[in-house]
Amino acid sequence: MPYSSEDQNWIRDQLHTQHVGREIITYTTVESTNDLAKELVTAWDKEGTVILADCQTQGKGRSGRTWYSEENVGIYLSVLLKPGLAPEQIAPITLIAGVALTQALNEFSRTRPVLKWPNDILLNGKKVAGILTENHKEDGHSGIILGIGINVNHTRFPISLQHIATSLAMENGESFERPPLIAAFLNHLDREYSGFLEEGPSHAALQWNQHSEMFGKHISLKQGTETYSGTAMKLDDEGRLVILLDSGEEMAFVAGEITSME
Repeated sequence: MPYSSEDQNWIRDQLHTQHVGREIITYTTVESTNDLAKELVTAWDKEGTVILADCQTQGKGRSGRTWYSEENVGIYLSVLLKPGLAPEQIAPITLIAGVALTQALNEFSRTRPVLKWPNDILLNGKKVAGILTENHKEDGHSGIILGIGINVNHTRFPISLQHIATSLAMENGESFERPPLIAAFLNHLDREYSGFLEEGPSHAALQWNQHSEMFGKHISLKQGTETYSGTAMKLDDEGRLVILLDSGEEMAFVAGEITSME
């Protein structure tokens, strides 16, 4: 069922936050929650606003992909943050969102969620949640739009996604109420965001390292037209992925896409 006003009020009552959830706006169907959140960037008092939709017709994924947003079964939301960072400093926002998502999912799932750099959360090796972070500027104002997609009660996926996607319900053999998971995520996100503002990216990197199983594995990473292969070592204090390349050289990456992991 679509979110009701009672759901909206219940979520708000469960929050114990400083930054996130100051306002929660719900929709039945939208093109993209991220695009709606961008419209709030020029309002100085809108930091922490949450845009929540029951369905997206043009949900956004990373690198121009779409996010499969079936109605009534998933969580599709965006959060507007205004930390006042330069564009090159926003990468850790994706990391803290990943940590918060993992912590929230751990409260509900018997199967342990793990993080895959830079923006995926996996259950049993398949993608259960994803993050799209966008830096948006308009009329001299700037804000970070944090888009979140969680596969909650999906029982099937399009053929093109069946080998890579899963849901909380499929991995646990039961369905879940969405409002409690939303509230848990927003509370964790606020705590991690506050820690980031106080301590910088090292706080996010430390937490992220503890929730991933990719380190020690051989990976291939594509960055632009270049592909790098080596062993994933850790996230450093700046939140960069450190890889020991097959050549023996150690490199740190701010961005990229992992195309294989063994």
